[in-house]
Amino acid sequence: MPIRSMTGYGQAMCEAAGLRVRVEVRSVNHRFAEFQIRMNREYLALEEVVRAVLAEGVARGHCDVFVQVDPVAPPQRTVRVDWRLLEQLVELQAEARRRGFDGARWLDQVDVVRVEAEEVDIAALADPVRSVAAEAVGQLRAMREREGARLAADLRARVSQLGEVVAGVAALAPAVHDQLLTRARQRVKELAAAVSEDRLLAEVALWSERTAVDEELVRLQSHIAEFDASLAAGSPIGRRLDFIAQEMLREVNTIGSKAGDVGIVKGVVEAKTVIEQLREQVQNIE
Repeated sequence: MPIRSMTGYGQAMCEAAGLRVRVEVRSVNHRFAEFQIRMNREYLALEEVVRAVLAEGVARGHCDVFVQVDPVAPPQRTVRVDWRLLEQLVELQAEARRRGFDGARWLDQVDVVRVEAEEVDIAALADPVRSVAAEAVGQLRAMREREGARLAADLRARVSQLGEVVAGVAALAPAVHDQLLTRARQRVKELAAAVSEDRLLAEVALWSERTAVDEELVRLQSHIAEFDASLAAGSPIGRRLDFIAQEMLREVNTIGSKAGDVGIVKGVVEAKTVIEQLREQVQNIE
């Protein structure tokens, strides 16, 4: 599956039943799939048709959708006269004149003549609207996939950089830990007269465990591998990548709190910088 960004645009148009149907879709970043559909009031019954197409094609992102339905030619109009009502009004007018009243103006105030536009068969428009919406969403997805390919390349480069930084920290960690452990043992010898040997050995073992970063490095390397695998799996993976990046940052922060070596601290700072860049970028992934 290709990686898709959450930003894109698509539009399509067709003519059916004497009407021109146009659908335009714009999408931007959003945590969830959110659709805002605007269309002619008289065609609101077709909103669910458009929403179903969007739900099938868009897993994440805010979409503004514009559906416009216009007649291809001027609509056919029919004049309808309520003859019975007109007859009654004429009779009433004659009676009013006999009584000395002017009733001519009443004809303008009564709904005797109506001009009606030809009714549109909404149900017959469902398939054309669905087809045009699907084409517009297809264009949107194609654009999101092109942008997604660029984002994926950038993410792979950054996670590769992170892997190199972590490998450098992993190479330093054993020697640094051994140096710190040697210093601790020397300090133990200096304090041996004041503290029992068993207590000293226990304290050294506890300190050694607290300063070791082997487990954190293993988990961090596992997260990096999982990040790569998720990229290969394709969209929708934005939330998953964001979660993995958060776990990476957690492990790096733990390494930074344990390690007292300048070289490791430098690597931790660099790793945190790369992870923050990853987290910003994955916000754009579907």
